[in-house]
This record gives sequence, C-alpha cells and structure tokens, in this order.
Amino acid sequence: MARASSAASMRTSWIPLALLLAVGGVVWWSLRVGPAQTGPLPAAGTGGVLAPELLEPAALGPEVVAAPSATSLEAVPAELAGVEARWVELNNTAILRLGEGALGEALEMLERCHAAVPENEVFRGNLAEAFVRTARADHEARRMAEAIAALERALELDATRADVDVLRGLVERWKREVEVEENHWTEDSDLFELSYDTDREDILHRSQDVLDHLERAYDDLYRWFGKDPVRDGARGPIRVVLYRREEFGRLTGLGDWAGGAFDGVVRVSVEDLSAEEARWRRVLTHELVHVFVHALGGNGVPGWLNEGLAQFLESADSATLVARAERRLGTTWFPLERLQGSLATWQDVDEIGRAYAQSLLLVAGIAREYGDEAVRRMVLGCGRGEAPATTFEAYTSVPLSFLEELLARR
Repeated sequence: MARASSAASMRTSWIPLALLLAVGGVVWWSLRVGPAQTGPLPAAGTGGVLAPELLEPAALGPEVVAAPSATSLEAVPAELAGVEARWVELNNTAILRLGEGALGEALEMLERCHAAVPENEVFRGNLAEAFVRTARADHEARRMAEAIAALERALELDATRADVDVLRGLVERWKREVEVEENHWTEDSDLFELSYDTDREDILHRSQDVLDHLERAYDDLYRWFGKDPVRDGARGPIRVVLYRREEFGRLTGLGDWAGGAFDGVVRVSVEDLSAEEARWRRVLTHELVHVFVHALGGNGVPGWLNEGLAQFLESADSATLVARAERRLGTTWFPLERLQGSLATWQDVDEIGRAYAQSLLLVAGIAREYGDEAVRRMVLGCGRGEAPATTFEAYTSVPLSFLEELLARR
C-alpha cells in the first residue's frame, strides 16, 4: 500500500520531560584503512547511533512541589497559595490523565487551569509539558504541522525548562524535515514504511528491492536477538527514509563520514540506488541493528556496544571488517568510559573512525571468546537497567575490564 506523506511516577505539580527525539540515534561510519577517500559517495563501511536524547522520554525532571488535594489544603505550597481548590483538583486530575496517555483530555483540563490562573507557574509549566508530549505523539503519527505547532506553544508557555535548547533545536529540525520530505512517497509493508522523493526514479523502480532487503535483514536479526520488536508490540512499524546526500546532511547535521542514522527513524543517504547497492544494503542492516538494540535495550546501551554490535552484524563477512578495524585503530585504545555515549557527538573525524573500530573489536572479541550469547545478554540486560559489565561478569564469571585489557594489549 502506498500513500503520499508530506510515567512511572507522575507528580501532581510539575513534570518536565526531556523528549529524546532530536538527531539521537545511530550513524553509518565508514571504516577506512588508509587516508580518507574523496568523491561524491561515502566509502562503504558501517553506521552508528546518534545522540539518544530524542529517542524516548527521559527521566522526569527536577522535583518541585506536589499540588495538594482539596482535602489537604493545610499543606498548600507557596506556588499554589490562594488558588481555588477546584483548579488544584483539576490540575491533579489532568496530571493523572497525562500519565495515562490521555493527552487530549489532559490538555483541555490544563488549558482551563491556566486560563483561570494565568500567572500561576505550576499550571503554566504543566500545560507546557502536556504540549511537549502532544508534540511527540503527533510527530510519531507524522502529523508534522500539529507537532511543530504544539512544540512552539510549549516553548511560548515555558522558556525556562531545562530542556529548552533541545526543544528549540527540535522545532527547527522538524521544520527542515517537512521541507526535505515535502515530495516524498511512502510504501508500506507489515514491518516497514519506506519513504523517498517521488522524483527519484532510481528508487521508484526498485523500491520493492529495498523493502525485500529490509524484510530479510529484519528476520535475520529477529533470529539473532530472539526477539521480534515490531510483531511483539515493543514498537510500531519501522520508518525508513532515503535521501540524497545533501538532504541527509542538512537534516541530520552530520558530516560526510556518515551515510545513515537512526533517531527513531532510519535515515539513509543514497545518490544512486543501483550504483551503491552493496553500500545501502549494509547501511540499512546496520541501522536495523540499532532499531533492535533500542527496542530491547533502551537508551542505557553504551555507544561502544551499540556501534560495535551494529558493525558486527551488518555483514556476513565480519572477519574482514574486524581486520580493517585492527589496522584502523592501530596501537591506540580509548578508555572504555569515553565510549559510553553517542560516538556521533564526537568532533574529530579521525577519532570517530578509531572509536568505531575499537567498538567493533570489543564486541567481536566478546563474541569470539564467550559467544554471541554474551553480547546478546548485555543488550537485554541494559533493558532491565543492568550495566553491561555486570551482565557480562554474571554470565562469564570474568570481569569485562579483564577482557578489555587483553584486547588493548593485542
């Protein structure tokens, strides 16, 4: 089918929530053995995860004060002193509805609270938060105009949020997304939504090849992870968007070293589908690994594990990639704590390349010495809130730091 596309513990006063929806995700990095290649296309290689801030809600923000119920007005905090009990009660009910995901109802209630007492910071902040969550839901449903309007309204209401700079950047990025994808067409399968420019004849006549590859790669990863995030309901169909190189760079803000990214959406740079076939197949597989890792391990999966595993599984010929990584890394070895976050946030292209190489060597070394199951358990452990080192040692009875030291002295 094709179509045109253009909390755990809720508080009752203040619920700032940093949406992890910006260019957080995974990036396709090219492992170059020698000098950086030049030319119109990125060299064949791997990809990775971008900053995860915007992939899903972060933990709730700083505590303020709880709005009291009508039966405990003796505990009224300064922020709500003098406010009529009915508005306090309505605010509290709205927060409960917001926590249940009833965004429309919560918005209507909080609008009434804010209209009744417009100077109240608690009501204004809660209304802004409701608009932020509504914007996220609209964006996930591809209601882009509504998402942008909701986020702009949130910023208008509360410009003092801790995540205000992230949200401002997100508004601009969503506007670029609308501009870049204005003429896009979307084709659906059970697992995927494939989007591309209607002017791209190279894709138009081979879009089914792309979908077939995605379906096969997904099934391979389902067998490897033993989990099926889309069919099991852990996430909805995976949106995949193909861009020209310039469009990809403008939207993601990434340099020429990146050929793909995952930020909740798989985004891939491709100039000519036929000429770059081997490359886009690897990039798509790489980014699908990130989809599985995020669905099963959440945002707690460290950068080295996320990127290393994506490289390890992107190709059947992982031995060749490992050999290239060994030459690329040389004798340097980054402290593991430096590889915890998104490698896409690094600035030095040479260091990015070496960090990707080390990440692959770490994952390949774990799989070689202790089997794929050790790697798999580390990802799933992150989903339970366990540190990879803890999961690894529980499974192998060996400290992860011991293996890291051996690999560093290779």
